[in-house]
Amino acid sequence: MTERHPFTRWSPELRRAVMRVRPEFFAWSPDQQERYSVDIPDEDRDRLDQALLRELFGQTFATAKEARKAASDLPLTQLGQWNETFQPLVGIGEDAFSLNDFIPDNKTLLDFPTLRALDEADNAFQEQRRKDEDPAYVIKPYRGDLYLSWARLYVDDRFTYATLSMAAGYIYSELDALVFDVVKECIPHEYVPGKNHGKADGNTWQWDMRRDAGGQEALLDELQHRAMLHAMEQVDGLKERWNALGRRGVYIFENPDETAPEDFNLHFVFTDIEALDRIRFRSFVRDCRAIELPAAELTQGAEIETAGMTAWIKAQHQHLLATFDPKVATLRKKRKVMIHKDAFKDLE
Repeated sequence: MTERHPFTRWSPELRRAVMRVRPEFFAWSPDQQERYSVDIPDEDRDRLDQALLRELFGQTFATAKEARKAASDLPLTQLGQWNETFQPLVGIGEDAFSLNDFIPDNKTLLDFPTLRALDEADNAFQEQRRKDEDPAYVIKPYRGDLYLSWARLYVDDRFTYATLSMAAGYIYSELDALVFDVVKECIPHEYVPGKNHGKADGNTWQWDMRRDAGGQEALLDELQHRAMLHAMEQVDGLKERWNALGRRGVYIFENPDETAPEDFNLHFVFTDIEALDRIRFRSFVRDCRAIELPAAELTQGAEIETAGMTAWIKAQHQHLLATFDPKVATLRKKRKVMIHKDAFKDLE
């Protein structure tokens, strides 16, 4: 088992909080400590929240339940410090790694020897759900499903937020973002408040922003629908091509967070499932660096795909200009979106 380095990154505040809530933790073996950390009992977590809110921010609460709510509602200005303080306790291995993503019931990261083992289990679960919902669905072979998964860890002793993806998934995210820019270039438009925007209903209010395209709204809707569908259709092909390349590596590059520029963010983008097989959670950074590839490779691959997508959307636009009849346009269901009154308080 890789040495955990349990206390080198612990702040005095975290030490005091754990001593107050679970003092025997410091007498346990590294294995006992790790198994506790990846599955902290709810009661202990509430009491840890209560202790750390007092340690870090001078906030006191009469009950653990009140502390739990306060911890879940921390403003962005305090959230980074909160996450960094907790990470040495809740992370595993030499990088104090933790994943903010799907883990099967009654399992923890300790039950999966590699990143592939977890990703493949998630893929099998999702594919079976699709099969259960639609018996005609044909389960696809596993080619890597990791897509913009969030993780926290230490990289060179620096607290880091990470985003984990397959190369195919990362490129799809680039295509998905590109759709809106290219469609807007083809058909300029802006969002304007609809008649129900801001209408209150109890603790929620309605989000009703409509697109104004100077009379081309139906054409805009059709072009955007086709473009988004085409982008999604590229995913399986991207997975097959990247796995066939056999690069067996990972691209690591900075991923600035626009909402919190003081945070350090990295992308870890894996070429194929063979690369996932080489990554262990207890030695995540070391394993990634052993197979790291130049990020320019990924950039070049993404540029080829985005250029193709751009050309496809523009060709579709020209085709629709010649053939589209808004009077026979496909009707699509409009969803009513309600926003809780407190949803944007952190941004404010």
